[in-house]
Amino acid sequence: MEQSVLETKNELVERARALIPKLREYSDDIDKNSRIPDVIIDELKNQGLLKVLRPHMFGGYQTNMRAFTEVVTEISRGNGSAGWFVCLSNIRDYMISYTFGEKALNEIYNTGKDVVLAGNFKPIKCDIKKVDGGYYIEEAQWPFVSGSPHADWCYFGFPLVDEKGGMEMAIMVIPHEELEVLDDWHVMGLKGSGSNSCRIQNVFVPEHRVSLDRLASKGHYLIDPLKDVALYKSSFVPSLTLSIVGPALGLAQAAMDLYMERLPKAGIGNTFYHKQNEAPITHHQVAQAQLKIDTAEMFLYRAVDKIDSYAERGEVMDSAEIVKVKADFGYVNQLCKEAIDLLVAGVGSMFTYHNNPLQLVYRDFFAMHLHGFITPSSLIETYGRILCGQEPNTYFV
Repeated sequence: MEQSVLETKNELVERARALIPKLREYSDDIDKNSRIPDVIIDELKNQGLLKVLRPHMFGGYQTNMRAFTEVVTEISRGNGSAGWFVCLSNIRDYMISYTFGEKALNEIYNTGKDVVLAGNFKPIKCDIKKVDGGYYIEEAQWPFVSGSPHADWCYFGFPLVDEKGGMEMAIMVIPHEELEVLDDWHVMGLKGSGSNSCRIQNVFVPEHRVSLDRLASKGHYLIDPLKDVALYKSSFVPSLTLSIVGPALGLAQAAMDLYMERLPKAGIGNTFYHKQNEAPITHHQVAQAQLKIDTAEMFLYRAVDKIDSYAERGEVMDSAEIVKVKADFGYVNQLCKEAIDLLVAGVGSMFTYHNNPLQLVYRDFFAMHLHGFITPSSLIETYGRILCGQEPNTYFV
């Protein structure tokens, strides 16, 4: 008997939760070496946690955005870099599955390997020309290609001249052996996310591995076996925004875990509170932080369940609903930041030590928090514009 999506989700979430101790054990190693070790990558593969959104026909679990989010939350609670990697790798399965046709998908997935995917949409350098049978890349480069050191295939966006002489965006998919992963990811947080730049030089891309963004967004390339699958009807912009904010809740929960683990052994310097857990200020900080985390969880899953609900009904979100969902995600980002700030304040000067695990959580969270897709002020302002009868101040709806 085939498992339901709910049963599959529960099983995957339990597998992810069981990895938290191991992920925390390797956190220092990930931070020092700026790389997720192969033992962790292999464990993620073995537990099926890199194919949560992959089609059944290609060996995946084909679940939904709720399952995806809960898995990412648990992995992020163990380690931020691993959570980011799992989040971005999985969302590529969802994106590639409706962006390319059968020939390209068979090339990507029918290799007998448990495929890892990476990619980015906007190049910083792009010298590509149309040739017979496809496109020739003289030189192109993309930044922030999360997971690229571990990827088997990468997708990249690039501009091309349309039939009327204007510019439009296209998407291509490239095997890892045809690109160079640059050693340029030297950062303060999410060090192990592998968000390196990628460069391609003198490579031919066949026509079947190139799609037009305007057609992909309308489901033009979706193959027949996937056309009635709810997951691949999920609204693109909210789903992509979710893939950036996905690790936030787990990181905030990790900060609370670490704070509470330390609390019974801590005092408050220069006061009579030899036990920090007896101080009223601590009670206020902990309660406010937990309430913010709980509120973030409610907003996160309200928005995620809305994405799934629309997909299951086969309905398309209008721009106002998309803006509202994105505002929810922005507010999740804000609430988690506020919660972590409260906990850091409670730790005091001990936070400054590099071996303090809460500092690593903070750095990982802050690296994610600054991403332009989930800036709270921008997403909340756009929602306010809609509430006030104005047009969105962004094209990304």
